[in-house]
Amino acid sequence: MVKINRELERQIKEQTGRTFDLIVRTNGDATPHLPWLAAAGLQVRQQFKLAPGIAVSGAGQDVLKLLEQTWVLSIELDAPVKTM
Repeated sequence: MVKINRELERQIKEQTGRTFDLIVRTNGDATPHLPWLAAAGLQVRQQFKLAPGIAVSGAGQDVLKLLEQTWVLSIELDAPVKTM
C-alpha cells in the first residue's frame, strides 16, 4: 500500500524547510507514538479516535521521517473539507 501521493512526496522532498499540515492515518491508536512525534520535531494539532490518526504540522525534513514508520498507514495534506 502506498503511504503518500507521489506529488505530495515530491513537494515535501523539494521543500524540506517548508511547514506542512498533514493528516496521518495510523494503525491503531496514535497515543503510544506521541513521544516519537514530538522527538521527530512534529507538532500534533489533533488526535482522532473514530478513524485512528492525527493531524500534525512540521517541516518537510521531519515529515519525511513518517514514511519509515510501520504504524503510519497514510499521509495526506490537511485541507478544508467542503460540503455540497
